Amino acid sequence: MSWMRFPRLELSRILTATAVFMSCAAPTLAGDVIGDITEPDVISSGRLARDVSAFYLGISAGHASGGSDEFGLRVDGGQVSGAGDVKPSGNFAGFRGGWRGTLPARGGRNYVYGLELGYDFGTLDDSTTNQIGGEQVSGRSAISDVLSIRLRNGLTNRSGSVLYFVTVGYVRGDITTSTSVTDVSGTSRFESEDRRGGFSASLGAEHQLNDNWSITGEIEYLQFESKTVELGPTFSTKSTPSYRGLRIGLNYTF
Repeated sequence: MSWMRFPRLELSRILTATAVFMSCAAPTLAGDVIGDITEPDVISSGRLARDVSAFYLGISAGHASGGSDEFGLRVDGGQVSGAGDVKPSGNFAGFRGGWRGTLPARGGRNYVYGLELGYDFGTLDDSTTNQIGGEQVSGRSAISDVLSIRLRNGLTNRSGSVLYFVTVGYVRGDITTSTSVTDVSGTSRFESEDRRGGFSASLGAEHQLNDNWSITGEIEYLQFESKTVELGPTFSTKSTPSYRGLRIGLNYTF
């Protein structure tokens, strides 16, 4: 009789202790399973669209020098008389506008690519004079009203505040070539003007001031096509104008 009662008593105590333990552990287990839920950060669709592509307008100004074009005067297709080198130089200013897109690159940088149209006004010119035999021969070359279309691409720094870029493009400008020949009988002057194409290349940087405004600086090289220019009925010269420039500018991005 006592043997039968003892197991029942122990079993009752075990079941009671188990129930108490489960009731205390249940909230802790439920908290461990569910835990804190955090929503992932969502990038604003407006900002993403702005980072991907943008249009911009700008102004620029600079100084050009360093080009070299040997001025040799040919008489009736015969002997060439060298008057010397002309190196067009001077100040210029212009307007530009374009579009650019952005792609992510390695190291937290962005790859930026785009197309830019530009117009520069101002005259870059130079002249040279040489005494050839009994004649004084002068030559002049001038470049003005340059239109350009350029492909631009580059990489930003890690913060995205500075873009380092290169450009290559096609240019078209007014080229004026003139000469004067002075001898005992007097001075004869001849001039020819034509619109000529060429190519350009530049290397520069653009610093973002805020969401809309940025400043730029670049060094560039322009080379126009070589052409034999007829100066009057008897004279001709081969014209190959070029120049190197330093340009600064201000852009507004939409």
